[in-house]
Amino acid sequence: MAMYGLLDQFEKAPNYSPPKMFNDASEEHINKSLFKDKKLNKLWSKIETAGFTSIELKALQEEFGHHQDKIDQYYSLLTDIKDSNKDQEHENAIDNKLDRFNMLETGEEQPKKDYLDKVNMIRDSHRDIKDGYDRLQILAAKGPNSKEFVEPKVQGLWKIALETNFSPDELESLRIELMHYENRLLKLRHMQAEAALNEEYMKDKEKMAGLKTEGLNMAEENIKKQARKVDKLHLDLETKIMQKHIEL
Repeated sequence: MAMYGLLDQFEKAPNYSPPKMFNDASEEHINKSLFKDKKLNKLWSKIETAGFTSIELKALQEEFGHHQDKIDQYYSLLTDIKDSNKDQEHENAIDNKLDRFNMLETGEEQPKKDYLDKVNMIRDSHRDIKDGYDRLQILAAKGPNSKEFVEPKVQGLWKIALETNFSPDELESLRIELMHYENRLLKLRHMQAEAALNEEYMKDKEKMAGLKTEGLNMAEENIKKQARKVDKLHLDLETKIMQKHIEL
């Protein structure tokens, strides 16, 4: 099914028995194999530490279970169409016999139609799973203790974005933009920390030279330049988010 671009979001279906579900959704132990799908388990780990109540966790666990069912159905469809393809290849080998040419054209087209119908079902199932996972990601990010970002300024923008009517795709794109912004902001913080640590040393050099050293001037200019870029990024992202927020 690689030719249809349907396998990029999921790992190969694992061959193991379904794990036991824990009874209390609020228990501290994180069951790493609660679901068969690895991405779903990883997201569930975030859910368990996001500050949801026991009742909310139980409801979310049910949501995740429904999503796992959809993934199981998806893999079942993949297996079915793979088996159908093998049967069709076997029939094609038999088709080489002379008497096969006497069959009606409608009889020839029916297997193709059935195969294409199943392919379309898989496409729809794949899209449904992707949309469902995006929705679960948004739910996870809305937890009271959810920390998608380490910088408070970035986390604040992300929290506002989650309360707007951004689509899942728009939110994912915005999340990546915020990650780039946070990287720039952390880099600036690092530069400012280094400058503060070297300040006393630079002051001693200034006294000896009678003026600011070239290295100090370059460091200050570089920090100012990076600060302007970071401020502009923050303003652009804040404007984009608030414009969407106002539309509510």
